[in-house]
Amino acid sequence: MTSPVHPIDPTSPSAGKERISDYLEGQRALLELKCCAPRALSVLIHDLSRPMSRSLEQALARSLAAGEIPGFRPTDTLMPPMMERFGLPPAALAKDPAIHALRTTCNTCARVGTCWLALRHGASREECRGFCPNAEAFERRSPPAVSDESG
Repeated sequence: MTSPVHPIDPTSPSAGKERISDYLEGQRALLELKCCAPRALSVLIHDLSRPMSRSLEQALARSLAAGEIPGFRPTDTLMPPMMERFGLPPAALAKDPAIHALRTTCNTCARVGTCWLALRHGASREECRGFCPNAEAFERRSPPAVSDESG
């Protein structure tokens, strides 16, 4: 998984129309949720395993990346599962003196949309290492990875 984006076949004659249609569908659904069902929107954003349409998922990722979801804090939704990717239980850093810096880095991260999509799609530790600004700090604090090799 190099990118947590759902691909559309660019060779398809209707690929451009599909992209525009999907984009508009996602934006309409997101706008409706923001205006009419903010609690449902919150549930969708915070439950990384909640099924949703590809168009809404992409609209949410764009909106998260742009900081357009009021009250969304990546440390609440994204940092615990990201820590788990690196073998750290979420409570592992509770008393670590660096926790404030790690939280600040997470809450100000420019890749929050990418992170949200990656965690929704089960990105591996290696994939997360490629975009998470806290990856190195998590790795320093995590137990050594267990090798799958026998012998």
